[in-house]
Amino acid sequence: MSNENKVLSLMASGSAMYTRRVSVSKDPDFLKVVDKLRSADVSFMNFEGQIGHPDAYAIKPYSFASYFFGEPWIAKEYAWTGFNLTSLANNHMNDWSHHAIEESIKQLDEAGIVSSGAGMNLTAAREPGYLDTANGRVALISIDSSHEQGEFVQPPMASDPKGKFKGRPGNNTIRYDVVLDAKRETIEKLKKIRKELNLDKFRGREADTDKTLFFPNGGNPGLTFRESDEPGYTTISYQKDVDENLKWIKNAKEMADYVIVSHHTHANGDKTTGPYAEVPADFVKKFAHDAIDAGADICLFHGMHGKGIEIYKDKPIFYDLGWFSWMVETLPRFPYDLYDNWHLDPYNSLPADITNARPAGQFGVSPLWNQGFLYDFKMQSGKVKEIKLHPMHMGRHLKLWERGLPRIATGNKAKEILDRQVEMSDKLGTKIKIENDIGIVQL
Repeated sequence: MSNENKVLSLMASGSAMYTRRVSVSKDPDFLKVVDKLRSADVSFMNFEGQIGHPDAYAIKPYSFASYFFGEPWIAKEYAWTGFNLTSLANNHMNDWSHHAIEESIKQLDEAGIVSSGAGMNLTAAREPGYLDTANGRVALISIDSSHEQGEFVQPPMASDPKGKFKGRPGNNTIRYDVVLDAKRETIEKLKKIRKELNLDKFRGREADTDKTLFFPNGGNPGLTFRESDEPGYTTISYQKDVDENLKWIKNAKEMADYVIVSHHTHANGDKTTGPYAEVPADFVKKFAHDAIDAGADICLFHGMHGKGIEIYKDKPIFYDLGWFSWMVETLPRFPYDLYDNWHLDPYNSLPADITNARPAGQFGVSPLWNQGFLYDFKMQSGKVKEIKLHPMHMGRHLKLWERGLPRIATGNKAKEILDRQVEMSDKLGTKIKIENDIGIVQL
């Protein structure tokens, strides 16, 4: 029987960060999550972290985020939960040296979890992961575009070998630039301000063009202004990175029943909102459309905790899946750099001091870091036939070491989580109906 007529079930979730063994849990609301994941042909997550290796060392010298050093049993815990497909392309896949990238891929593979998005060189990172099931074959292409907030660095991108030089381990990355569009009169004022501040001298590739005005920033990337009748904040991807990924999407469409594209980004906002607003960045939205035009069946994006669902040419785009599990507060160890960056004495401070030094005392206090969904798909004949949203929470009200375990939400909590998704998706033209604590996407 051809796969074309079979019904394939997909259960997708957002970013996962286990720091504790979950297989010991008897929590009935968590076990409902496990049952749903195990019942699907395909169960997807974004593995937000690395599996540690004894030779690994921290490679982010400047970070306010966590350095995720996963214990060697983590892959087995994810497999026990029910996952068999994961993205590796995110900012935490390069918290540690290449040893941990290699170890993560090895351990996940041994646990039966197909992965993509990171590798020992750029081609390996861009290659799809393929998951074969009784009801169809699924390809996963995973991409990272996550700046660390406030750090002025691009994502740790892999590279390919050249001549006698080895390739660099890292992520499959789509790089992007921020551009500030401004009217002609504003550009002229900015030129005067730049001269007054003695910022009109450049080095390297810093320079104005016939269309842009550049404000240098003493070695950091600086600001690029562009003349436009529509002023505001926008983001533009590196077209070369986009084109290479579109080639792989087209290739995957020739080799699988369904193609899933995963994209991790911390970029938010557009001209109507400015940065940091909870709407998709311009380059993210454009790439999602390009990916579907190239053959993607579903876009599963993540990184900044909820931006709504769009249906584009009958294909769903989830601009942010939210979190599946947020257990960063019980990471048992951190490297020297993180203590130093939080102005703590690295030799006399301990992990709990990091947790309490972060804003508002402890990290992830926003409700958006502590809730998410299981996204329940039914696919047949190359099309998505049904999408249901099962809201989850992670027990933010519990003790620190009990938080982060995903639990099916009900009642008022389910309504709160669903109402926000309904509102954000409506802005993207997508209607969601709520029935019995479940969201049903109107396709």
